[in-house]
Amino acid sequence: MAERTRLIFRADGNPRIGLGHVMRLLALAEILRERFACIFVIQEPSPEVAAQLRSVCEEVIEMLPQPAAGEPAWLRQHVLRPSDMLVLDGYGFELNYQEAVRPLVARLICLDDLHAFPFAADLVLNPAGGVTREQYDLRRPGARLLAGPAYAPLRAAFCQIDQSSAGAASAATILVCLGGADPTHQTQQVAAALLQLPATEHIHAVVGSAYAGWEGLQSWAQDQARLTLHRNLPAANLGRLMQQCGAAVCSSSTISYEYCAADGGLLFLLPTATNQHDLDYFLRSAGLGLPYASAANVLTSPEAGRIGEQLRHTQRRYFDGRSAQRLRQEFAALTLPDFSLTLRPATAADSEQLFQWANEPAVRQYSFNPNSVTRAEHEQWFQDRLSDPNAFLVIAEDPATHQPAGLIRFSVADTEATLSYLLASDYRGRGLASGLLVSGTRQLLQQFPTVRRVLGHVQTVNLASIRAFERAGFHNLSFPETQVADSLTFSWEAA
Repeated sequence: MAERTRLIFRADGNPRIGLGHVMRLLALAEILRERFACIFVIQEPSPEVAAQLRSVCEEVIEMLPQPAAGEPAWLRQHVLRPSDMLVLDGYGFELNYQEAVRPLVARLICLDDLHAFPFAADLVLNPAGGVTREQYDLRRPGARLLAGPAYAPLRAAFCQIDQSSAGAASAATILVCLGGADPTHQTQQVAAALLQLPATEHIHAVVGSAYAGWEGLQSWAQDQARLTLHRNLPAANLGRLMQQCGAAVCSSSTISYEYCAADGGLLFLLPTATNQHDLDYFLRSAGLGLPYASAANVLTSPEAGRIGEQLRHTQRRYFDGRSAQRLRQEFAALTLPDFSLTLRPATAADSEQLFQWANEPAVRQYSFNPNSVTRAEHEQWFQDRLSDPNAFLVIAEDPATHQPAGLIRFSVADTEATLSYLLASDYRGRGLASGLLVSGTRQLLQQFPTVRRVLGHVQTVNLASIRAFERAGFHNLSFPETQVADSLTFSWEAA
């Protein structure tokens, strides 16, 4: 079995700066650990944070405290290998840092929420919606930007909701969570204000291990009969608690996304840091949450239930439970070598080449229709496809010779597309199939932006094609209703 690619995660967290960067990468590691060997590099973690990291990652490396300028040399000496993929999350990892570490690894990924400086990364991930590529200075050729909740790294506990009980909680039970560290120390102030409202039945206030004022908060809470404090809750426990709270006051950060994904309801947003501007604006403008200033009026209004259900309906549209699969796809694609073929739409001049490919014994062997294709059948099929607005045929060419090297074609039906592909005999066995699947699918999604899922059916005896789909990051659905007899069905989830 081939050794798994190492993912090196680099972030810091403490009571002063909060744990947001660390928790985002921890969620990403949870999503990717089945495919990658996950290693976390961090300076001076608390025992609680270190334990959390070790529960997910194969190794936690504690870096000696040092300025960012010294880190690349330390990482080169103690951690990084040329085959690694390095993931950075933090505001100290600016362009100079990135340019110093990029030659040391196979791929560089940055999580960002500021778009305040240029990037030398292969991939930039910004969970805020409404962010566009024009807002970024991406210096590396072919660099990709993934933005919005469709690519948000969320822990599984917030995405695997029992819909039979979701949405039943009362808005009179309120969650207060202003991030694990609550660096502006507003938890007590918010809870006290909510306890003054006649509609409030109970408040659950949640802080993390990095919260610095725990003893004082505990002392105050002892006299509050309708308040329960929680500290450093495991993700599963926090997810269940969110489902019990029909309203929440959250910082405009990952915790708000987690509440939305857990099928929350009335979400009131209270930014606690300047870097939350984009996420706060998106959540409010998309109808996912309301400003905290409106909490008293909404919670005491007879319309609170209706407003909560309206928010919940919108939250369900944006948080469909598939962000983890989309991230697995994109990170799998990063492990592929740069795709060496160019793609172009098929034209009438390609008919003869496609006819020859269609009747190659190796192609017919793994086709769901093993019979040879007559020229008349082919010409009719090809003309139908060229004139069909829901058909998308793409030719792969060798840029050195301009010779056709393969075909990937799609049939689109509403929000779903089904693909089929082949490579010319001279181009098989070179590891090109996975790149063709990814590149062709991305072109399809540009041409058909309403497509949400791309499917590929593969005969179970076609081991090479099965491996190509797996390497490309396609997910084996394994649902009987999606399967063709003696085949596997693979899926690519679109945003």
